[in-house]
Amino acid sequence: MKRILVCLAAFSLIAACKKSADTTPPPDGKSTTDAGDKPAAAPSEPDPPAIAEARQKYIAGQYSQVIESMKPLVDDLKSKQKARASGLGAAWLSLALAEDVIENAKEPADHALAMADQTGDPEVKIAAKLAQGTYKLKTEDFAGAAADFEEAYNLQKDGPNAGLALVMYGNTKINLAFGGEDNAIVNPGELDSAASTFVKAQRLVEKQPGNELIAARALEGQAAVVRYKDKRNTPEACRLIGEATKIYTSKGAGQPLIDAANALQEEASCGPAPAAAP
Repeated sequence: MKRILVCLAAFSLIAACKKSADTTPPPDGKSTTDAGDKPAAAPSEPDPPAIAEARQKYIAGQYSQVIESMKPLVDDLKSKQKARASGLGAAWLSLALAEDVIENAKEPADHALAMADQTGDPEVKIAAKLAQGTYKLKTEDFAGAAADFEEAYNLQKDGPNAGLALVMYGNTKINLAFGGEDNAIVNPGELDSAASTFVKAQRLVEKQPGNELIAARALEGQAAVVRYKDKRNTPEACRLIGEATKIYTSKGAGQPLIDAANALQEEASCGPAPAAAP
């Protein structure tokens, strides 16, 4: 079985890709109220605040809280046929479930994709692609996962979830570097690709306040690549993972993220992790 960086799981998105409906007034300046005219589209209903909260909790590694809040909400949104909101909620639910029991992540990921197709909403499509890619990554369809993460990034390259898509893509490239019965590095170029992708993610989210935990995941990804490429380069790996751990502790990351970072520190013989902020 190929190695998967558990710390670099996806977290996905409530991106800012809001649609705007521009209208052109008639030449005579009169309103279009004839019987044959189509009525103006009703303003879309705002998403439940719990969806934005689920995104933040997922990014923080608080997966059980996402599952607890999103399961009943997604069921309710489905029953009310709220396509956009149920698609976004299902995507975050799937991403959290992928960190728990991967088999349970497929149904909400598929619902998110169906709602993306139904609505054509770019936000929903990005979230759905992250959920689909994470399911494929966890079930070792690495090529399929890479394609989904790349598409999620390309849909909004400067969006708030673009960095997350890049981190997930970099994690997938690490897995693509390994192969064979002894799980050795057979495609070293994929590690170079992963490294440059993590750096790109870090630089992107540094310009986006509120995405510091994504930057930490990017730093952790860089540390992992250094370890795989040259196990003698301990100082650089320890520097990178140390920076990531400081962000995790200062931003209140969940235990799964802290544990994964500590495991990488131990593997690189970096010494004890910094104490959590009081």
